[in-house]
Amino acid sequence: MMKKMWTLVLAAMLTLSACTGTNNGNGQGSEEDGNAKDGVTTVEIAVMHTSRFLEMAVKQFEQANPNIDIVLKEHMALPEVGSGAMMKAISQADVEKYVQSVTTSLLSGKGSDLILMNNLPEDKFIEKGLLIDLNKLMASDASFQKSSYYENIIGASEHNGGVYAMPFSYTIGVVYGNADLMSQFHIEVDDGAWTWEQMREISDQLKEQAGTEYQLFINLFSSSLLYEYIASNYSWLVQDGQANFDSERFRAIMKDIKSLYDEGVLKEDFTYDYDKALFRMGSLSGIGADSFNQTILQVPALEDEGRGSRFQPSLELGLNSQSTVQDEAWAFMKYLLSEEMQSSPELIGIPMHKGVVAEWLQQASESGDAHQKEQVDAVKMLLEEMGGRKSSDDKVASIAIEEFAAYMSGQKSAEAVSEIIQNRVMTYLNE
Repeated sequence: MMKKMWTLVLAAMLTLSACTGTNNGNGQGSEEDGNAKDGVTTVEIAVMHTSRFLEMAVKQFEQANPNIDIVLKEHMALPEVGSGAMMKAISQADVEKYVQSVTTSLLSGKGSDLILMNNLPEDKFIEKGLLIDLNKLMASDASFQKSSYYENIIGASEHNGGVYAMPFSYTIGVVYGNADLMSQFHIEVDDGAWTWEQMREISDQLKEQAGTEYQLFINLFSSSLLYEYIASNYSWLVQDGQANFDSERFRAIMKDIKSLYDEGVLKEDFTYDYDKALFRMGSLSGIGADSFNQTILQVPALEDEGRGSRFQPSLELGLNSQSTVQDEAWAFMKYLLSEEMQSSPELIGIPMHKGVVAEWLQQASESGDAHQKEQVDAVKMLLEEMGGRKSSDDKVASIAIEEFAAYMSGQKSAEAVSEIIQNRVMTYLNE
């Protein structure tokens, strides 16, 4: 049985937290390679900071495999805090420092065997041949049953036919609708087809039915909306080392976002008055008792392409192509995907293991009311149809958002801003 009921987590759209191998996955793991001592092989994992899930997984894996030592190499340890204290926020500078440190070590041939890929520039690593194609390991390993996992999530994680970062859990970007307000003001949406353009009509309807004290979205800022677009369309915005920000398509998105705020459809204001908002953007990681009376909806599209909600990995690892202990590293990755670890209460996000999720959904359906059953059905549909992934190089996203502010304030034109973004991103990509 599941050890806990997961809860719905509201997350900001912009989170600042947080090729080929030399032996095709047949790691040596011998004393001659320098990673083994006294018959014990060491597998090093590079992380920004450790987590209770990883620490527990390491402990249990080592107990079952005494000949393998898993070392978590923490690049930025979080400070100890007392009970009830707030954790220190992770800054963009912290993230960039982690990215630089891991990138430098990989390029020098001294990188860790496994790398926590969250926040790292996966496309740049793939281009330089720094990561193993995990599709090959999955296909050659008879003990690995790919059908036990959400293959649509694995498939959406592919880059040019290869999987270079394995997701172990993920969240789904959704819109939460206030079911009470939607019913009260007779607002219905087809979230399988709606767009941000249609938000103008819904906004007018809300003002007509409820007055100006109610708002369409709560705490949805233009920078978050731009990040949502970048993360959902990154594979187009950056292709094979070439950026496409200086384009009519991207400028049209900039103009559409600005018009939503200029016309008052969306507001940059921050408020705690959630009861006066029809929708809010969020990340779905589960269903729990604090779901309240919410309707789970797909994210509207800013354009016809890339319609619907997308997932974002909560935890994903890549395997260093220069690692000499790839067999042992792959064994640990498989353990993270095991039913035992996938059902751990310490795992943040929706598990990759279909059996674990099926049990969770069944439990949620049986223990909840009619509304929760509707939520379960909505989640089932999302999981079955999920085929789009949110992915972005944080540095690229931060450049775009920084320069976009000048356009939103009217200081620069869309043409000028898109050109500046293009030049800065290309400089970064060519580093």
